[in-house]
Amino acid sequence: MKKISVLYLEDDELDVELIREALKGDEIKINLFHVQNKNDFRIALKTMKFDLILADFNLPDIDGYGVLYIAREINPDIPTIILSGTINEEIAIDTLKYGAVDYIFKSKLEKLIPAIETALEKAEENKKKRRYEKELIISETKFRTIFHQITETVFIIDPYTAKIAEANEGVEETFGYHRSELIGKKIDILLADPNKSFPEPEALEQLYLLDKGAGEFVFKEKSGEQKKYKYKIKIIPWEDAKAWLLIILT
Repeated sequence: MKKISVLYLEDDELDVELIREALKGDEIKINLFHVQNKNDFRIALKTMKFDLILADFNLPDIDGYGVLYIAREINPDIPTIILSGTINEEIAIDTLKYGAVDYIFKSKLEKLIPAIETALEKAEENKKKRRYEKELIISETKFRTIFHQITETVFIIDPYTAKIAEANEGVEETFGYHRSELIGKKIDILLADPNKSFPEPEALEQLYLLDKGAGEFVFKEKSGEQKKYKYKIKIIPWEDAKAWLLIILT
């Protein structure tokens, strides 16, 4: 049996008992922690761990919008369901805009457990998404740090547009350009013969068969001077797609 902890803000003792009864089920065991006012609600939310918030929309010292504001301020990860027997449907829908995951009329408490189960599922999905996004940010930060510390001249190129998506500081020494002058430009700007395919057919074949390849090409510096460099190229994940990691071997 699944166990969850619920913080319930309600000033009417009769409604509390009705909710306790409605939350009895075979598939889910709910530990209901009841508070009656805004101050106790805030203290409980700050000092205890909850999986879900239930709150009456109309209380003497706070309304549903205030509840959602406090919940978002203290712990935005906890889903909130608004309960009421008096608000109209327009206001109930407005609570969703302010962050409630659902609203339940007290005359339809049979919908409460399904709503809680759905809210918890969504909360878990959002938690996983935020964890993934955080890990992605950390990963990208580490990658960019390493990328700019590499001593070789390195580019990231969009294979579909041939545009330079990123370049490290090595480009200035090798080609005479500041990296900001190259990002967003096509790699053609650095090719001595822009009509010649880059990478060459052999390197391109290696790239798509093995995800990496190597070759040699005549490049052009900002001054116009041409030099032949060996290079390595590899397919890497980049943002939501794939890109080429191009390393110029000087």
